[in-house]
Amino acid sequence: MVHVSGPLVEIEGVGGLSMLELIAVGPRRISAETVAVSGTRATLQAYEYTGGLKAGDVAVPTGAELSGLMGPGLLGHVFDGLMRPLSSAAMWLTPERSGSGEDPTALVREWTFKPQKVAGTFVNSGDVLGTVPDSGSVEHRVLVPAGVAGQLDWLAPEGLVHLFDTVAVIAGHEVPLAERCPVRRPRPFRSRQTGTVPLHTGQRVLDLMFPVARGAAAAVPGGFGTGKTMMLQQIAKWSDADVIVYVGCGERGNEMADVLEGLSQLEDGRTGGKLIDRTVIIANTSNMPMMAREASIFTGITVAEYYRDMGYDVVVIADSTSRWAEALREFANRNGDLPAEEGYPANLASELASFYERAGRVTTLGGKTASVTVIGAVSPPGGDMTEPVTTDSQRFVRSLWMLDRDLAYSRHYPAVSWTGSFARDAEALGMWHTANGDPGPGRGAAG
Repeated sequence: MVHVSGPLVEIEGVGGLSMLELIAVGPRRISAETVAVSGTRATLQAYEYTGGLKAGDVAVPTGAELSGLMGPGLLGHVFDGLMRPLSSAAMWLTPERSGSGEDPTALVREWTFKPQKVAGTFVNSGDVLGTVPDSGSVEHRVLVPAGVAGQLDWLAPEGLVHLFDTVAVIAGHEVPLAERCPVRRPRPFRSRQTGTVPLHTGQRVLDLMFPVARGAAAAVPGGFGTGKTMMLQQIAKWSDADVIVYVGCGERGNEMADVLEGLSQLEDGRTGGKLIDRTVIIANTSNMPMMAREASIFTGITVAEYYRDMGYDVVVIADSTSRWAEALREFANRNGDLPAEEGYPANLASELASFYERAGRVTTLGGKTASVTVIGAVSPPGGDMTEPVTTDSQRFVRSLWMLDRDLAYSRHYPAVSWTGSFARDAEALGMWHTANGDPGPGRGAAG
């Protein structure tokens, strides 16, 4: 290692590095990712606090991308931007094992596996091998991994297994209970659905005036104090999604504490349990490492795709994408990149697109119809709706729920501006309601 400047780390003398490869840096083996390679010299973005690192420290390539461990035990718990557990009980934001990507309590815990196939049958990618009934309030389904198909040579009987235990052998390929998923690489699916189906947010002004479709993307721009976080919390509590992934990206810790408290206490009308039991929280608050904030939204949407592949409709709430963009700007400035508008990197629009484009209503590899809907908050400095993050976000979303300062200060909540908001799918969703409305006596097809 030859240079350290905040999250920017430069190393040399290490050959064979690839882009986006995970590197363990220094005596604490902090996680860093390769963002530029020139011969044997590479630039890394560190995802942890770099205090104590010095020139001459060793950097060790791992040969792997930044990945998250996906398996039973995600619902109802809190993780940081690198998918490391912050709690084994959802109300405690205390790291259990600093520097480790695995929860020691999860590794020793045993899960009940119930097989749903018979050895000797032919299985394809996405088929359900079995279930884990004691993991949250929605059924956890163990699937045949993407790219794997063939005869099911062996399937574990009903009983207790650990996360890394093999539960099936398919054409000689061992399938463990949990899997590692690269967070920057979208999980595969069979095809995208063309129809438009509404996602009911539970907020009347949105569902009536500015609806959003399942698998679409929405942005919520608004200045300080206009109620962005409050509205996103309400959507998390009352939307008709099967699973909620709440990403706290650079926001204040007390807001995340409110989210945890509300979800943990609110009874879930769909399951009879607590709402937290079908929620995954990715917390990277403003006092946590800055570049882990950049990874957190990709971690969150990878978790959403994991549950989408099981056949569920998932909502990803990112609060806020502006804090994520600020992390990109800070690192780009340290790296000496040519700044674009307001100091943001020139690839800001591409980065936003890579996030929002992972939303979609799809046919999964297993043949189910499922969706990932993305809702991102935008916090424009000074309420300036012409700043780059707000304007670029509007290019990639289907619904815009702009919050008005005057309405908020008049105690009109949610303070959705009826002049600045839009919904590109309003007509298509209106036709869906017409075709699927209440056909009761004396009422039209739309009810």
